[in-house]
This record gives sequence, structure tokens and C-alpha cells, in this order.
Amino acid sequence: MNRLWNIADLIDLHFFFSLDEEVRRKEGEAALAKRDRLIYLAKIEPQLGKVDEVPPRLLIRKWLAMRRLQFRREKGHEDRALPGSLWRELSVLGRGLAVLLGVLVGAGAAASLLLYSGTTPLNVSLFFGLFVVVQLLVVALQGCFLLSRVLRRLPMEATSLYLILGRAMVRGMEGLRRMLHRRLSGRQRLDLAALIGGVQQRRELAVLLLWPAFILVQVGGIGFNLGVLGATLSKVVFSDTAFAWQSTLQLSPELVAELVRWIALPWSWLVPQASPTLAQIQGSQMVLKEGIAHLATADLVAWWPFLCCSVAVYGLLPRCLLLLVGWIRQRQSLEGLHFASLAFRPLLQRMTSPRIDTNGVVEPVAARKPAQPVFAPVAPESEPKSRPMVEEPAPAGEKSTSAAQERALVLIPEELYEDCPLADLSARIAAMIPRVTIEPLGYDQTDSIEKVLPSPQGLRELLVLFEAWQPPLKETETFLRGLRTVVGREMPITIVLVGKPAARTMLTPVDPDQLKIWRMKMQALGDGNLAVQPLITP
Repeated sequence: MNRLWNIADLIDLHFFFSLDEEVRRKEGEAALAKRDRLIYLAKIEPQLGKVDEVPPRLLIRKWLAMRRLQFRREKGHEDRALPGSLWRELSVLGRGLAVLLGVLVGAGAAASLLLYSGTTPLNVSLFFGLFVVVQLLVVALQGCFLLSRVLRRLPMEATSLYLILGRAMVRGMEGLRRMLHRRLSGRQRLDLAALIGGVQQRRELAVLLLWPAFILVQVGGIGFNLGVLGATLSKVVFSDTAFAWQSTLQLSPELVAELVRWIALPWSWLVPQASPTLAQIQGSQMVLKEGIAHLATADLVAWWPFLCCSVAVYGLLPRCLLLLVGWIRQRQSLEGLHFASLAFRPLLQRMTSPRIDTNGVVEPVAARKPAQPVFAPVAPESEPKSRPMVEEPAPAGEKSTSAAQERALVLIPEELYEDCPLADLSARIAAMIPRVTIEPLGYDQTDSIEKVLPSPQGLRELLVLFEAWQPPLKETETFLRGLRTVVGREMPITIVLVGKPAARTMLTPVDPDQLKIWRMKMQALGDGNLAVQPLITP
């Protein structure tokens, strides 16, 4: 269970979600509800047994396994690979290419620097600066990024590197959208805007963007260092190469020997001969006007073990450590996904809520007991309406029994509030959000956000009632952005849609095409904690 999820699973999960959107558009929500409820009753509940609590991540993982099996068995999909499988193959291929490219670049750079004509020895300072100091600076920057995130306790999506990469990607997609704007139809423009907003919404999938790229960089860095070491050792073994040092700063051999001693501390206890002595440093100091005729061969070849150990310790080893850190942090990020956000609520509802088919046949009682009541079932329309779950003021001297409960506030526009059956509305919303006090509240759309919602404290979720047959306008988007500013980024906001009012009630099913338009328009806002839910499943 520690390795329950991986990146390929997440890619397949969102692939199936996209397929479900097509099913919802063509066949309606009822088709999805029937399929997912059957998956739960026939395959998931028998495996999990009658346990008290089942984490959403486990329920969704079981659902994903069954959907993969169904997909492979469907006609026309026998030879079709899932996106997750392609990700695995591309990951292996990408890492292999990164290693190969790193080796070629490292070997080429070292070989060009190690060219020795027999008259001018290789400058040790230049080799050390290019292949050790520069790498240490790059590794230090990456280490500072990781350390600052840990010390500041920032989530992945709040880090500067993620913001830079995310903004670059979104701006690139926005530029593409502007380029293609005139060539696309209205529906295609809406699809593209929803896609860009969907990328911004996937904050829980930051692991998909950053950690694989971070790991790929480290793999390439390991290949680079291996190439440098391989080229250096090959040059030493198969040719006669001289190493010397010189500096315009007129450094004394004693100072250079002290620097070498400090640099060689990590390996001097294990391989003491892998660093030149003071006499060898003095004997390999090159003065440009004197040439190398007076320098001893033993002193000129004393530097290569030091240079190789420096590349291994300060270049290769940090890359290996960062690679390990990247793997561990990627694993922790995946294990930290709780799958309890608004994006997964409809799936969990479809699996755990009893359903009634078109002939009015209700599920057997035994089948109506899910392993965990993730969401309370919706009451059938034939049953008596429940009273509103509105907290009533307690008598004097008594404490309200619901005061300790969390609240879910339902904002209802003033023109709908008077005709809205609050009892029916509260009962249906209670089916979406269990164990909370439902509080309907009318508001004037001309009022400021601060007046509509003076204090969000104690709220578990905010819901806003809209009529689906009226398309969302710019004023709607502005209103929702204002609500997000007041309640904060983490507060779930659910747009509850109703259809055109009927003679008996205003709470009617939503037209599927209107529901799709609302979802796509809201997805374009890029708010990961904003969901669109019909009050009555169409």
C-alpha cells in the first residue's frame, strides 16, 4: 500500500475522466452513475469487505484498476496503449537519452580540454573551474531551492521554480490560443480555454511537472560526470598528458597546497596518494616564459588523481544524492495525494450512493450499504421532503447541539430565494456534503462581496445556486473570483445548478449541454477548488 499510486496511474485517471466527459455529453450522467455503482457493488465492495473506513485514494485506485480492465476489453481498444503506459516507456527512454547525452557532452568537453601537444600542459585551474566549481554552483542552486521550500514549509505549487515553469507553460498555451483564435469555431475556442484552465486547476499534480524534470536533470548530470571521468581516465591511460598550474595572481605553492588539502579532505583518509604533495605542487608550477623543459615528469602527472576524485566527489556524488532526494520527494508527493478534493467528489458519489433505475426499481437493501458512507445518498423524489438542515436558535440557557458542527453556506440570489423550497434544497445538498449544518442565505447581486459574506470562519464549504439555462457572464466570473479572495484558496466552492423552473418547483434537472457549458467556463477560471454540480442529476 506504500506504493499505491504512481505518475502513470494519475495520467490514466485523468484520461478516464476525460472519457467520462464524452460519455456524460452523449449519454448523460445516469450512464456514468449506473456504470460506477455496478463497479463498486460487483468488484470493489467484495474486495474491501465491511470495513468502517475506506480512504478515497483506495476507492479510486480500485475503480481505476477496473476501468483499465474494461478499457482493454472494449472493442477497438485491444491494441491501444493507455497514456500511463506511454508515460512509463517515455520515462525510461528519456532517462536513457539523458544519460547518453550527458556522457557525450561530458566526454566531448573533457576531451577538447585535454588536448596536449607536448609543449603546453593542461591547466589544472581551468579543468577544476569548469568541471567542479561550475557544477558545485548549479548543485548549490538546486539545493537552495529544496532547502528554502522545506524551511518555509511551502507546498510544491507555491515554490518559485514551479511558478516559473507553470507560468511559462500557461503563457505558451495562451499564445497558442491567440494564434489559433480566428481559425477555431466557438466550441473549439471554449474547449481550448477549458484545457488551459484545467492545466491550472491540477495543483495536486504538481508532481507531474516538477519532480520528473528534476530527476531527469540529475540523470543527465550523472551522465555528464561519467563522461568527464571516462574521457580523463582514457586520456591518462592511453596517452602522455601533463598537468600544471599557473595564475596571474602570483599565488604561492604553500597557499595552493593548503587549498588542495582542504579540497581533498573527503577522500584523503581513504586514498591519501590522490592529492599532490607540496613538492609536487612546487614542481608543477608553470611560468609562461620558462616553458616546461625544467619541470619533472613525476610532478606533471601528479594532478590527475586529484582532478578525478574532485569530479567524483563534488560533481558525481551530489548528483546521485539529488537524484535520491528527487525520487523520495516524488514518492512522498504521490503518497500525500488524498483524493478528497472537489474534482473526485462526483466519482465517489456515483460509487457509494444507491440509485434507482428508470423503471423505479430500487437496489436491494444489502447493496445499499457501502463500505464507507463517503457521501449520504440522495433521497428519492417520491419520498417526503426533508426539513431544511438549517440551524435554529437554541432556547435561552441551552447550547445549540449543532454549534460544534461545521457549516456549509448556500448563497441564493435574491430573485430565486423567495420561490426556493429550502427544505428540498437543503435535503439534496446534504446528500452532497455529509455531517454539516446547511445554511441557506439570500443575497443581492449588487452588494459587495464583503457584505454578502462578512465572515467565512467556521465554513467547511461554500455553495452558490445558479440557474443553468442562463449562461455564465463576466459578472459571474468576477463574483466568483471575489468569493475566492474572501474565503481563501483552499475553501471548496461548489456551483449548484438548477434547470428552468417548472410549474410546481424551481428545482428541476439541468440540461446536459448547459451543464457542459458551465463546467467548461468555470474550468477556464483555473480554480482547483471550484466545482460545478447539478442539484438534480440530468
